[in-house]
Amino acid sequence: MSAANAFEAPKQPELSKDQAKDALTQTIELMKQPENMAKMEAAKAAMAAQPDNIMMLMMMVMPVATQVCMPVLQKFGFTADQGGLMAYVAATMKHKDDAEIAALGKEMRSTFVPEALEGVIGMMLAGPAGGGVPAF
Repeated sequence: MSAANAFEAPKQPELSKDQAKDALTQTIELMKQPENMAKMEAAKAAMAAQPDNIMMLMMMVMPVATQVCMPVLQKFGFTADQGGLMAYVAATMKHKDDAEIAALGKEMRSTFVPEALEGVIGMMLAGPAGGGVPAF
């Protein structure tokens, strides 16, 4: 038995289409709760001066989005951290050819990813070989 590599990211789960729809629906419901909307708006306002700065997104908005999404991340087996949130978004993007999932994914991401960074986030998650900018 080999020891775990301390530098290796934990294995994140895959989502079926039904799981992706369910998880996205639950995430959107969480994001729409007034207290969570207020937290997200405050975080986005903090980065408003630099809306196309990916580092500002990672430092100001992603921690809040991770906190808000934590119940869904944990329910579907993702780590309760920013890496888990990114893996969750990537897992849902694997079903981007499904129109309902694409619409739910776009709605969910619009709550925390500024439009100016949507393409960058798509590249980070899908990669150039994955088609680059996602359809949702």
